[in-house]
Amino acid sequence: MTKNYEKYTLEEFITDEDFICWVKYPTEESESFFQTLIKNTPSQAQLIHTARVAIQQLAVASKQEAPADEIPVIWTDIEGNLIGTQASRAGLQISWKYWVAAASIVLVVSLGFWLNRNAWIKPTSIYTQLTKSSAKPIREVVNTSSSATAVTLPDGSEVTLWPDSRLSYNESFEGDLREVYLSGEAFFDVKKNAKIPFVVYANGLVTKVLGTSFSIKAFEQDKQVSVNVKSGKVSVFAQKSNQNSDPETKGIVLTPNQQVIYSKENEQLTRTLIAKPTLLLNSQELQGFWFKNAPIEEIFSALEKAYGVEIIYDKEVMATCRLTTSLTNETLFEKLDIICAALDATYKLIDAQIVITSNGCN
Repeated sequence: MTKNYEKYTLEEFITDEDFICWVKYPTEESESFFQTLIKNTPSQAQLIHTARVAIQQLAVASKQEAPADEIPVIWTDIEGNLIGTQASRAGLQISWKYWVAAASIVLVVSLGFWLNRNAWIKPTSIYTQLTKSSAKPIREVVNTSSSATAVTLPDGSEVTLWPDSRLSYNESFEGDLREVYLSGEAFFDVKKNAKIPFVVYANGLVTKVLGTSFSIKAFEQDKQVSVNVKSGKVSVFAQKSNQNSDPETKGIVLTPNQQVIYSKENEQLTRTLIAKPTLLLNSQELQGFWFKNAPIEEIFSALEKAYGVEIIYDKEVMATCRLTTSLTNETLFEKLDIICAALDATYKLIDAQIVITSNGCN
């Protein structure tokens, strides 16, 4: 970047594409550049901070949905400020780009004031918004200790609530849904009830199950929410108030040893395997994990069954591949390392699937 940021004004920062990209979509390179700029040019530090906050607040404000009766008040305030700003600039010839920047600053100030006096719209209060809007009586458990707290829900489901976390739930699970609200981290062991789905709302992400065990990490200050499944199946989807269609149809179904990462900023769901997939078979079934000159198809099939994963490979190319090995004590990825090393193959994870690449065997 060869721009003279040392002499930039507030308007120039707010309309600079590289600066906006750094604020909204920081990369290692841009973060290093602007942090160095702040360090080497202390006179610009406060201006850079103000411009950065302005862009962030505009991004947040653009996603908020104000009540219909509040909208005229907001725009009256903004319009008044804009008129005042426009009058003060009478006689000046400025480009549209700088007028947009000035208007943006006024908009940020007006919306910032409005956001502060209306607690329901604070970005960090999703949990509070949902619990307050519940039509049913809510019970809350807050874990301020340094260890996990056990919580038993009305239907007998068990929750392990980790420190600095809070959990709210309906005092009785009567009706069409068993609804739970989480801010923080918890492990759920849900009682099966095919007639009444179990739903967890966790800072923008919705997890829906019938009966299973899974964990959720959803702290308000974090940029991501994660869900990983231990047993059963889980439907995960983003919670969007302005979405007309069924949001669950755009979600992801997770099975054991899978997890999803939800980016709050981009509102994107990414599925992958958990770091250490666990065996889904008992000790007796594991005795079959010894192979003597076995076709690779048989070995891959056994791994799929043992870990609940899908292994994709070219069966025709690897049709002649055979292996003698014991795979009882290693982790899934250690097993894959052994197999691929023996067959001169490689593997990668794509959308929670294991994709094997091989040139075949002689």
